[in-house]
Amino acid sequence: MKQLTAELISAAKENDLAAISALISETEAFVLSRAIYHATSKGRLDHALAEDLAQVGRVSIWESLSSFEGTERGEFLNYIDRVLHSAMTEHRRSVTREGVSTTTAKDFERAIELAAGDPYEASRIAATDAMGPRKMTRDRAYAALLSWLGTDSLDRPLNDSYGEAITLADVISTECGVPADLLDAHDYETARRKTVRDQVHRVLGKLSDRQRHVLKADHGIAPVGHYGDEPDSVLADDMGVTPYQVKQARVKGKNRFSELYRAGAHA
Repeated sequence: MKQLTAELISAAKENDLAAISALISETEAFVLSRAIYHATSKGRLDHALAEDLAQVGRVSIWESLSSFEGTERGEFLNYIDRVLHSAMTEHRRSVTREGVSTTTAKDFERAIELAAGDPYEASRIAATDAMGPRKMTRDRAYAALLSWLGTDSLDRPLNDSYGEAITLADVISTECGVPADLLDAHDYETARRKTVRDQVHRVLGKLSDRQRHVLKADHGIAPVGHYGDEPDSVLADDMGVTPYQVKQARVKGKNRFSELYRAGAHA
């Protein structure tokens, strides 16, 4: 960005078309780097989203020129960095979090942070006082979870025990007893929830009795009641152990559960 001078910035602010064109060109690499950053999740780059974000970035720079009150190059770079972050974050949420509002998507991202990246734990936390004024209802938290997990293509080919030429729709059709061409969103969601539920119970079965009981109590998984909103002392009394032992079982159980669940999901 050697040509990004105070004079060029000033001319672009005055709506000089040649200056605006030059400024957009000078900031292109910066825009692309930010687009790639916002389009990358868990080490995977969504190239189509990156292209969309780059275009959003170019437009946002052009539209925000008149609001820039500084004069120096460094000030301008800091300014457009904030502009790009805001515009790209909002656009990413709008296209990747379908079915929920931008506010809900933003609040669920906060829950994801509190849950150390675990979306299922985030859906529980989102409906607790840990969220403060951003606390969700359980229905809203569940909708946010589904939006976060995203949708899948029924035409996606699967290479497993069903055979190489079988699609996701064929698998769901077999499990639900519904012809593939008659599947709807409810059938897909039912199949996904069953898969998740079966995997959760398989993993819980591999934990120690105490770890399994504490995790079930945290989430209200039958036959254990829901203790998630109670102090550890209440659960400890019912289990005949100390609150410290409950806490230790939770920490070790969650770590082990995460390890086993992710391994199963990858398999």
